[in-house]
Amino acid sequence: MSGHFETLIYTDCRPGQGLKGNAGLQFQARSADSTAAAEALVRNHLLYEPPSRWMADRRPVAQYPPSFAHISSDGVLATAAGLYLGREANGSREGNQLTHAVVTTDPASYGDLRPAQLFQARFWSTEPAPTTRSDPVRLDDGVGADHSPVRAQAFVLGQPNGRETLLALVSALAEAGRPGRSRVLFVGDDIASIVAWLVAGTLLLPRERALELGFKIYSTDPARSALPVVAVLPEFAGPAGRIDNPLGYAVFDLHRHQHTPVEPTASARRWVDLFLTEDPRDVVDALGVATASGLTGDDAAEEAAAALGLAAILHRLPDPRHAEAIVGWLRTGPEGMRRAYGADVADLFAETPERWEQRVLVLLDEVGCDGLLPGKAADVRLALIISEVEDARVHGVVTDRRLPPLPAGEWRPDHGEQARQLLTEALTSGVTPDRFAALLWVATRFDVDVRWPDIARAAEDFVDYWADHPRGVRARGLACRDELEKRLLAALEDRARRGAKERAEVGDGWWRQLLPRVERLPSPLAEAALGAAVRHGDERDSLIKRYLTGSRDDPRGFSELAGALWSQSAPTTPELELLLDLAPDGARLPGRVFRKVNEEWTSGRTADRRLFDLCHRLVARDLMAPTPRLAAELAEDAKLIDTIAALGRGPDQRRRAALLRQLRDCPARLVEMRQPEVVVALSRVVAFLNLDGVLDRHPALRAPFVDRLVTALTTEDGEVPAVLAYYLVASSTTPTEPQIKRLTQALGQWLTRSPDGPLERAGHHYAQLDEAWRTGWQRYVDSYSGRRRRYRLAHPFRDR
Repeated sequence: MSGHFETLIYTDCRPGQGLKGNAGLQFQARSADSTAAAEALVRNHLLYEPPSRWMADRRPVAQYPPSFAHISSDGVLATAAGLYLGREANGSREGNQLTHAVVTTDPASYGDLRPAQLFQARFWSTEPAPTTRSDPVRLDDGVGADHSPVRAQAFVLGQPNGRETLLALVSALAEAGRPGRSRVLFVGDDIASIVAWLVAGTLLLPRERALELGFKIYSTDPARSALPVVAVLPEFAGPAGRIDNPLGYAVFDLHRHQHTPVEPTASARRWVDLFLTEDPRDVVDALGVATASGLTGDDAAEEAAAALGLAAILHRLPDPRHAEAIVGWLRTGPEGMRRAYGADVADLFAETPERWEQRVLVLLDEVGCDGLLPGKAADVRLALIISEVEDARVHGVVTDRRLPPLPAGEWRPDHGEQARQLLTEALTSGVTPDRFAALLWVATRFDVDVRWPDIARAAEDFVDYWADHPRGVRARGLACRDELEKRLLAALEDRARRGAKERAEVGDGWWRQLLPRVERLPSPLAEAALGAAVRHGDERDSLIKRYLTGSRDDPRGFSELAGALWSQSAPTTPELELLLDLAPDGARLPGRVFRKVNEEWTSGRTADRRLFDLCHRLVARDLMAPTPRLAAELAEDAKLIDTIAALGRGPDQRRRAALLRQLRDCPARLVEMRQPEVVVALSRVVAFLNLDGVLDRHPALRAPFVDRLVTALTTEDGEVPAVLAYYLVASSTTPTEPQIKRLTQALGQWLTRSPDGPLERAGHHYAQLDEAWRTGWQRYVDSYSGRRRRYRLAHPFRDR
């Protein structure tokens, strides 16, 4: 112990003896000028107080008890011992006293001692200094020995109701002098006993609290002292000395062995019981560790701090409630404290790792990774593995965060073998698939070498579960992943081979995972993945183009790939066009690619002309093998196309009739599909009866045929549209009233502006029927003669 104090001596001085130079009570000496700042503090609070009544009675000096006091204020700490000297140095009056104070601004000057332990130390002066410069004080190793924790324990145990008194005293001292709290008042005539109680009480307070807790032994009036702890002789106690006083004192009457009832604090209960039953030096040290640990805050933190102190000093195993906080402290507590006590505390935890909950073991494992558990880090990790294996096996709970390696030499091969056996036994214990996956993650987390042959049979149910739950297992980093994925692919392949429905089911669940490796997959799985990717994928167009382009130099591969891509969904017309553009010579696509096309023709729905033309091209390239029904439809369509073309070449009357009969007999949906070309062809040939046959067989042509005639009459000069229009207007199989109105209006425009030649040729066409039609046409033409004359007058140069 090497605490350093400056000193002050206060007494009655002869002239020239004190710091003031004159006679009287004053500071007689000081060790350094810097202590002058502390003189007022000492004068106001720590000086010896001789009772005036005793001085008046001229009691013998020996009857005056010594004084002992301490204060902490504004960073200055001072402890003082005083005694009564009797008569003045310069006269015969009573009242001379000497107070020797030690002063410091560094709390460390007290070392491990509480101020009360300085009582009767050998350095206290009982007489003035030889000069006005007193000697500083340096604590030696013997200071405080008379008031050691051992002696304090013996003292308390030897007192009546010692435990209860100490419990109340510690509780009162912890709060003494704070706003709203009682001051502590000792009543007794034995200063040694008072100091012994004060020593015992402050030993069980944090050192900082003991240093700040001012006391005064003795005061002649408790009200005169502002310090939190005061001692008075019984005759000076007055009303304040009653244990039930209402004046704000917690009274400890040492003469009667009574004290004011004080509600014990949890901290007091803990440390008092330990102090009286254990080695008191260890208990005080444990309290010091707890106080300096940095574990502060609520009651739980204080309890954890106490448990830490007891673990560090008494090697007492902490209650599991505090284990997490203490193990966390091993990594985050004050560096000096951890350096001093961390290894012992860590060793205490590591001795019985199986005792702790998993979250504590996780923290303790981190401590082991820091190198603070030499020789025992592997045992802690094994305990953590056991705990997490049980959690995974029973509850399916696991974290996949990998743990850092332990320091070199900690984890030996035998530890690895123990861990492997633990995981193997758990994996082969008949756990459910989800628990099996959790156990595999435990193996991954701890880098345990689980061997596939040991768990292969047990993994079968898990693989089936995985196949049914594509998103139920996180495969990346999973123990035995390669072998498990082989079994998974085999299981998926087996399912995919069972049929198209099963392939679609496999594809629905697995296409995203399988697509990146599709080139290496067996055919059924590749088809399942590609088919589902086309059916579900957001980038269908780019996916199809990418894969088809990659196979355009391989006819067989291109054909197989096309079959896979559209195994679950039909190609769109643009996709078929892309197929046609990219297909290499020699490719022949599977029939399922065209299943929807064939179904459309079988269902009898209206044909898609773009798609049908595409079918012609696909068949022509030998890429598509049409069904008999579609082949027949394509043949009929080819005949229709030839018929339209032949009509457009202006055939003779007999040929026209034959062609119109062919047109009449064509399937209705083909005629409707090529309706624009058909109506154009019909508008350019005159074959009245055969026209009736076409329109009767294909009534859907009537409206567009009328539209075509109206357009031709208003934009063309030839007579055929006019002949056909009049035929429709005058025919018994007349169009609808709106259509007749439109035809009549358009025909009138044509008749008004047409030259005579087309009118005459039109009459010849009606001669094919009978004279009545020719005469009717002539009358109809004549009805427009006035309009025609006016038109010619307005257009005199029009070509006739």
